Amino acid sequence: MATRLRFRAGTLHYSAWGLLAVVGWLLVGELGIAVRERWAQPIGLVVLRDVGASDTSIALLLATVPAVISLLLVPAIGLRSDRCRSPWGRRRPYLLVSAPLGAAAMLCVAAAPTLAAFSHDLLGAWSPGQRALDLGFFCLFWTIFEAAAMTTVALFNGLVNDVMPHGLLGRLYAVLRIVGLGVAIFFNMSLFALADTRLFELLLTIALVFGLSIPLMCLMVREGAYSAPPPVPALATGPRLSARAQLLQCCTQRRHLWAFGAFMLAAVTFSPFNTFSQNYALGLGLAKAELGALTATGYAVSIASAFGIGWLADRFGAVRVATAMMALYSLIALGGCLLVQDGTAFRAFYLAHVIVSGAYFTAAAAMPMDVFPRAEFVRYNASKDIMVALANILVGTCLGPLLDLSGHDYRLTLASAALFSLLCLGCLGHLLGSAPAAKAEPAQACPLP
Repeated sequence: MATRLRFRAGTLHYSAWGLLAVVGWLLVGELGIAVRERWAQPIGLVVLRDVGASDTSIALLLATVPAVISLLLVPAIGLRSDRCRSPWGRRRPYLLVSAPLGAAAMLCVAAAPTLAAFSHDLLGAWSPGQRALDLGFFCLFWTIFEAAAMTTVALFNGLVNDVMPHGLLGRLYAVLRIVGLGVAIFFNMSLFALADTRLFELLLTIALVFGLSIPLMCLMVREGAYSAPPPVPALATGPRLSARAQLLQCCTQRRHLWAFGAFMLAAVTFSPFNTFSQNYALGLGLAKAELGALTATGYAVSIASAFGIGWLADRFGAVRVATAMMALYSLIALGGCLLVQDGTAFRAFYLAHVIVSGAYFTAAAAMPMDVFPRAEFVRYNASKDIMVALANILVGTCLGPLLDLSGHDYRLTLASAALFSLLCLGCLGHLLGSAPAAKAEPAQACPLP
């Protein structure tokens, strides 16, 4: 009789068709996350520019505030999710709360101008002005949305780690990235230019897709059985100590410390330019439609290369491939810092930035699974998020005022990218030289007669 291959992830066993179905439903969940990541921040930046927000305000709202949320919220929820044992598993109960909450917050973001106009009329002479109220409502509901969205992303990664064979994670994340890039291409080619005239409709679409796709995925993907949770860390007895407890419990191995350093430095390598690239481009005379087309072109190249990079990560290790991509980006960032003077040079650098940074993210997507223990993955991954949040808080808090003081010299974002990419390479090199983590389970675990 022909041999049938089954795939194993913990206590879950899949046939080839069953594994394909799980991947399909994970792609549905990725659709909601991609719409949040690829649509929300560019639209949020349009809103902030329309209300005259400074670079400091933009950096605080789009970089520092999400980092603070990640620092305070995600570790505590991650610890509770790792320890949760329910009929629905340990990830899905939390996802079924966080995603609808994020959708509701985004609906309120869409309604912020209406709420501002109503409050302005209601307050009368006491009103600080409709524009100030509009910005205030936007900041409030955007912060709630970011809190729910970042929690959802962390839990989604935990779910992927629990239900997918580790030998396939590089290729899975490549496919997930292809979906995200496809969503981004559609947005940049078709919708970005409409952000000024169809803002409410775009925000409503984000809310509906994010709020419906994640729960649908949760209904269709099952979790396996988990062993009893480990004892509660001694320092995690109070909510105020949760972040500190995460770090103290997870930083016992030098390999983890180098990994945290690499993740921190990678985040601050890309985030400053990503946050201000729209302002940079418009300041050099590029139109929104042209910037959208450049972004879509870079994403198309990333789609074409994503599966190959994912295969390389599975074959040679995510850390090794991510190191190669970061080395290439370091050269590009240094060249951009020295050579970008006008729109023509910006176009070339921006395209290279999108392609190579995308290649790094594809390679590094499975890196946490290679480094952190599977049984407590979200707790360790949340500790990494704490460190990334601290780095983003520090860089975001300093960079915004620095750009305002420099007269909006956005080349500083390229200088920071060159510096932090070199430091990240140092951490990745030490991570490669340290003792390897335990090998992942084989993807094809048990042939059956």
